[in-house]
Amino acid sequence: MPAEQLNFPFPSLDFPGRVSLYPHEVAEKLSISLDQVYKLVDDGSLRTTINLASKLNRTSRRELRIPIESYRDLIITRTEGDHRLDLMKQLPKAALRDLQRDIAKLLSA
Repeated sequence: MPAEQLNFPFPSLDFPGRVSLYPHEVAEKLSISLDQVYKLVDDGSLRTTINLASKLNRTSRRELRIPIESYRDLIITRTEGDHRLDLMKQLPKAALRDLQRDIAKLLSA
């Protein structure tokens, strides 16, 4: 993955310059409920790496942070048609070759 962030062909889903997101921000951008965001986290579709909830001070509200890469992965894997190609066109040729090689390995297994 290149050092700079990819730009989505639909800027309304983007968070330029951010490194992590709050669950409520993801819910708002995707027009889904906070519970739906937590379900995406629970089923592994949306990875979180930071949980700021204290073990001593547990609340019913989780204090999760979602890395921007995880959010972007969710968008890319759920994007269909020409939009997916638009996103892939931004990747360097070497990265595309690596992906092609990895996909070929997965498909032959």
